[in-house]
Amino acid sequence: MTTDTTSLQLSDTQELPAQKNQNLAVMTLDLTMPLPDLGSADVMPIDLMSDYWTPEVPGESKRVVFVKLDTSPVRDVNDPEITHQLACAYFLEKTDKGEIRQIRNGSKRLVGALETVLEQGMVGQGTPLLVTFLGKKQNRTNSFKSDNWSIKPLKLNIG
Repeated sequence: MTTDTTSLQLSDTQELPAQKNQNLAVMTLDLTMPLPDLGSADVMPIDLMSDYWTPEVPGESKRVVFVKLDTSPVRDVNDPEITHQLACAYFLEKTDKGEIRQIRNGSKRLVGALETVLEQGMVGQGTPLLVTFLGKKQNRTNSFKSDNWSIKPLKLNIG
């Protein structure tokens, strides 16, 4: 993660060092310094909460920006006292209201495919993608069905 050191102007004589996370351009403050007035701060149009995306209909798709592969704690279906770490793909998407929200999905096929293209250098953090749920596909090695996906890079028309 790359960070830039910038300064927040608190008064004519005092500056508060701050860092800006280049991945999401979110500012962080030096907690050893006095806190600035947060009441006048602008709220960014991004919700840092992560919603779990569970597509229901084959063909359901999302235009997203890839963020990372990471784990997410999930409760055991048989014993809610037990928590497991589920490998998930994290994305950012723009809502109809223009706000940005984070979503994640833990499908083994989706996570595995993204892991492969990450290792190959075909996708990285910030890559725009069209992720489409293609439905359930019968597994070859057992009687279960797994989610089937399409992952296509998006070419932005900037100009």
